[in-house]
Amino acid sequence: MMIRINLLPVRKKVKQEAGRQILALFALVLLGAGAGNFFWYSDREGVVVKQREGLAQTRKRIADLEKTIGEVQHINARKAEVEKKLAVLDELRRGRSGPVRMLDALANSIPKKAWIKSFNEERGAVSLLGSAVSHDDVAELMRNLNGMVWTPKGIGRLVEQRRDAKTSRVELLSAEVSIEEFPVGDIKPFFTNVDLRSTQQQNQNSKPGDVSTVEFDISLSSNYAI
Repeated sequence: MMIRINLLPVRKKVKQEAGRQILALFALVLLGAGAGNFFWYSDREGVVVKQREGLAQTRKRIADLEKTIGEVQHINARKAEVEKKLAVLDELRRGRSGPVRMLDALANSIPKKAWIKSFNEERGAVSLLGSAVSHDDVAELMRNLNGMVWTPKGIGRLVEQRRDAKTSRVELLSAEVSIEEFPVGDIKPFFTNVDLRSTQQQNQNSKPGDVSTVEFDISLSSNYAI
């Protein structure tokens, strides 16, 4: 005698249980994915907020720097304006003292046996007409003109200027005559381009007792900016 067992309800129940497990697993996966997305989004949002804050701070620093740069430019503009005014004042000062010093230097250049008859100046170009007892006196005048300089201690006569040297020796023409060394950059010549254009002997056939003289014509450039 065979016994028959109906397994259909059992299989149906197993299938239902498996379906519920799959649904539960699927729901768990969805919840995990949602939680992961939430945390990822929250993290990204925090990064964005920090970047925005950093950008705002950078913009603020740029604005502060632009303000500082503007103030510095304003200060530089004022400084340039003041320097320009000082340069004008210095030029006026030189214009007042320069000719006096130049004439003083010229007077110290003239030897005892020479004298100036005519002095013409135009825009720094000077023409000297004069007389001397001898050609040696004219040569001494030329040397003196080439050697007259201005130093931090006043007018002087260049005594020695060595080649490639950083200093030069100058005889100061003050009340107490002395010779000192000055840096080359502190020495400014009064006269440049000194040129003896002509000389002429006078009274060559003079009578006994008459003084024979040498007429000279000298051109040079004078420096008033001292």
